[in-house]
Amino acid sequence: MNPILQNQLKALDAKCKRKPTPKHLRVFYGWSKVNKIRKKEDVSVIFENECQREERTMKFINRMMDVVYVRDQTDGEKEGAKGAVRMFTEYSVFLEEKRFHGSLELALKWNFEADKNNVTEEERETMRKKLRESYLSSHPEYKEPAVQLELDFQW
Repeated sequence: MNPILQNQLKALDAKCKRKPTPKHLRVFYGWSKVNKIRKKEDVSVIFENECQREERTMKFINRMMDVVYVRDQTDGEKEGAKGAVRMFTEYSVFLEEKRFHGSLELALKWNFEADKNNVTEEERETMRKKLRESYLSSHPEYKEPAVQLELDFQW
């Protein structure tokens, strides 16, 4: 057998036997950009499912949302990316949903509770604070609607 071909086969075999390196996947938090497709404003959470070139990732993310906070995915969140067909998975919390009644605080509270299994309370509080500041800076006329947030029974 040709020695050059033999060396190339050995190199290819060694490459295939390498253990896969852990992926560096991120989660992006922010406010979706309203356009002719997206008609309502929402808290947008986008999970990376696969790594790609950084400029391509950021171009897509910046087209979809105004990024407020970025964190790395936990091991539990990376498990969900294994079977994904798409490069990104997005979850949205619309302010105009019936359960939120246009309330920024209710939407941020719901998002805060949704991350409780994967993110520490301090980091979730930081995310909530940054999302609130970002929204209020772009909507200076915003007033919280008069909605009862909790029932307080005192016997």
